[in-house]
Amino acid sequence: MCDVGYSVTEKQFVYALRRGLGSAIVELKTNENRARYRDAVLRCCLRDINYDWQVEGTKGWYLYTAVCALGEKDAFEPIIIERFLSRCRDRLFLQLSSILACFADDGSDRAKAAFREKYAGFAAKNGRLANSDADEGFQWDDVASRLFCIDGFAAFKRYVDDIGNVLAADPENSKVYYDSHALSFGAEDAFGKKRVNDYMEKMYDKSDAVKALTDAQKRDALSAERHQEEIARERLTIPMLVEAAKGAVSAAYPRAVMPHFRFMKNASEDEIAELARTALAEEDETIKALLLSMFRRKPFPLDIAPLLQYARSDNELLSETSINLLESFSDARIHDLAVELLGTKGLSSQALGLLKENYRKSDDALINALIAKAAIIPHHVQMDICDIYRHHRSKDAFPALLRVYQRGECAFCRHGAVEAMHHCGVLPDEILNECLYDSYDDTRKYAKRRLARKR
Repeated sequence: MCDVGYSVTEKQFVYALRRGLGSAIVELKTNENRARYRDAVLRCCLRDINYDWQVEGTKGWYLYTAVCALGEKDAFEPIIIERFLSRCRDRLFLQLSSILACFADDGSDRAKAAFREKYAGFAAKNGRLANSDADEGFQWDDVASRLFCIDGFAAFKRYVDDIGNVLAADPENSKVYYDSHALSFGAEDAFGKKRVNDYMEKMYDKSDAVKALTDAQKRDALSAERHQEEIARERLTIPMLVEAAKGAVSAAYPRAVMPHFRFMKNASEDEIAELARTALAEEDETIKALLLSMFRRKPFPLDIAPLLQYARSDNELLSETSINLLESFSDARIHDLAVELLGTKGLSSQALGLLKENYRKSDDALINALIAKAAIIPHHVQMDICDIYRHHRSKDAFPALLRVYQRGECAFCRHGAVEAMHHCGVLPDEILNECLYDSYDDTRKYAKRRLARKR
């Protein structure tokens, strides 16, 4: 077993804190000279340190735990509130909101007042909300959800009235209502679906605001239903896909232009096979790659020999697309291709994912060497390593998994690394104990379960 302990420098502490590693919290709890980290913790609170908040959360609880471990709650709270009340981008706003929600949950009247003040500022704009640098409708929605927990049902009724009054005057104002989390989830989580629905039904004929909001919800639901019906009826032809691919070549993200779901949903097996043959026959490599990308969620139906050839292409899009399609197949030729590409191009070849279905024990040495040399662990490498070792057991996987755990940016994938360590039988107690303070909720829960079973 490799030793996972290390003497923490300030640089290492900041590195761990920004990634949401529990080791940073352990350091704050155990180091008598924790004050030397004060500025680093405050900087991380006031700057966006999220990798992908939609997947891994906002790190708000994690940063609040760091503040508490540092012993700086009273000093940091007004500074965080001042930044929260200023204009800031959505990702930073959500982080600050999450930190202050923890202050409020612990009984802070200042944090509760900050949410009320921020809400009042949005409400006073009467629907004239910005959505360029900061989506104020989205932020208002988040603040409203926080206030449901702080002020109870009265906060919900106020939010309904404020949004409804804007919609009554301007039914097309999507800035205050579009995809409202507070109305669809926040209120139901706080008060229960029945209470929310009963109130809206009761007030429909009594309040113009409630009526306007309810009608807007019905219009949106009907529009979404009609859109799905149109997709279900739509019959895309292969010539139409070829034209779409030609038009997408110059796009910033060409694959995003291709109507994958719309075609595959309604296509017959014969049409899918014909699309594959059309892609193989296409001479332009970029257009070929775009047509092949249609199979990213459906197995390629023909012989994979051409894909093995395309994976070596100098056309990056064609190479990456072909590798992605080959990942779902188990074949000795794919294993040989993975070893070849990893040996010549390294992790940048994207070929690590080919080992998910084609791993051999002899691959450990190559994987460990490549991961050890990587100054940065790209997100696709995080995902691929976790997938490989959650499905294949090897005691020799620990060095690669530890480095991915410590140096990967994504907290969600870090959870996968911890699971893979356990699957391979190499998860040390040191890692489990620091995972109790990880920024990702599921990692903390996982560590609690594993430690409870050990006891």
